[in-house]
Amino acid sequence: MIQGRVELNLISAQEDKLERLRIKFRGTVHTYLHILHFPQATTGAKNVDHSQIVTLFHEEVVLWTREFASSDSDHHTSMFPFEFKLPENLPSSFHCWWIYRHATIGYSLEVVGERNGFHRWNRRIRRLISVVPGASEEHLLAKESLRQGWSGPWQDFVNEEKLRQEIWGHYSHARVRLTIPNMSSYPIATPITFRFHVETDTKRMRISDRPVDKHGKQLFPALPASASDMKLILHRRALIRVRVGVGILAEDVEDIFSLKGSLGDATRVAAIHHVIEEPQWILAPESKDENSRGIWRRAAHFESAVAIPYAPTCSTETLDWEYHLRFVVPFPGIGNDLLLDFPIQLHPVSACPPPPFSATGLLNLTYTDILPAELPPPMVDLPPAYWAGTHHGWDVDVKS
Repeated sequence: MIQGRVELNLISAQEDKLERLRIKFRGTVHTYLHILHFPQATTGAKNVDHSQIVTLFHEEVVLWTREFASSDSDHHTSMFPFEFKLPENLPSSFHCWWIYRHATIGYSLEVVGERNGFHRWNRRIRRLISVVPGASEEHLLAKESLRQGWSGPWQDFVNEEKLRQEIWGHYSHARVRLTIPNMSSYPIATPITFRFHVETDTKRMRISDRPVDKHGKQLFPALPASASDMKLILHRRALIRVRVGVGILAEDVEDIFSLKGSLGDATRVAAIHHVIEEPQWILAPESKDENSRGIWRRAAHFESAVAIPYAPTCSTETLDWEYHLRFVVPFPGIGNDLLLDFPIQLHPVSACPPPPFSATGLLNLTYTDILPAELPPPMVDLPPAYWAGTHHGWDVDVKS
C-alpha cells in the first residue's frame, strides 16, 4: 500500500493558472538497445535505437480541479490524501547499464498540475520509490532457519585445477570445495553460513624436500595465508530484450559486486574461523619406499557467512537476471587463480505488513503514521541513475 498527501497552495495554483491536479502511480519495465545494423554492403552501417516499455500497472486519480474549487475558503493551502494498492507479484526495482544498452524496472509517483494553452507546460513532481516483492511463508521459514543456525542438509560444490608455476614446470594441483545449505533459493540480506575448503598438492618430490623452502616459505602452490587473501564476489548477468516487429533483439549486461563481511574483507578476518592442517606426505602410487617420490598435501578450512542485499532473482517479458557466487583463490603465476562458481537464486525476506490499527482496533491510521514492524532491506544495487530518473522511459511529451 502506498499512502501519502499532496499539499496545494491555492493562491499559487490560481496565479499559475492550474486547471487540474492529478497524481499518477506507475510501474514499468523499460529496456533499450542501440544496435549497429548493416542493411546493405553499399550503404554501410546504420545506428538504430530500439526501446520497449512494458507497463506493469498505471493508476491515476484527480485530486483537485479549478472548476470545483471553493472560492470562499479562508485557507491558502489544501491537503489531498491519496492511497494506491500495489498489485501482486511485481518484480523488484532494478537498474542495469552498459554501453549502448540499459534496463530499468521503475516505480514512480507523479503529481501533475495541468495548465491549458499551447505554450503552458504542465507542472510536475516525480518521486521514485523502491519496491521489493513480499515474501511467501516458505521464504520466511527459510530466513528463520538460517537465522537460528542451519540444521538442514548441506550441499557441496567442487573445482580442481592443475597449476604450473613456470611455463615448462611440473604440474601441481589445487582443489576447492564449498559446503552451503541445500536450499532451492536463498533469502536476500540474510547471513548464509558456509564452509570453504582449500587443498593443494605440490609437484612430485622426495620426502626430504620439505613443504617449505629454506626461507620458511610454502612451496608452490601455497595456501592462502588469510581469509582476506581470497575474493568472494557476486556476478550478475541481466538479459535485456526488445521486441522489434515480429522478432526480438537481446543483449546482456554483466556486473560484478564485491560482497562485504566475509572472505576477502580485510576488516572481517577476525570473525572468520580459519584452520590450517599440518602438511601430509603422500607417496606416489608406484613408489616402493618412503624415500621414493610423492607429494605434500596441505589444507585450509574457513567458516563464515555472507549476506547478499541485492534484488531477488526475477524473470519478466523483456528483462531477467541471474546470480553466481564466485570464490577466487589466487596462486602465483599467469592464469593460476582457482575459481568456483555457484549459481544462486535469491528470494525476498519481508512479508507484506497488515494495515495499521489503532489501540481501539479502528482502522483510522495509515502507513505514514505507523511503520511496519520489519522494513524491507535496502537494495544496494540501485545506483544513483535509478533515483535520478535516468532510463525510466518517462513521457517525452511534457503535456501528458
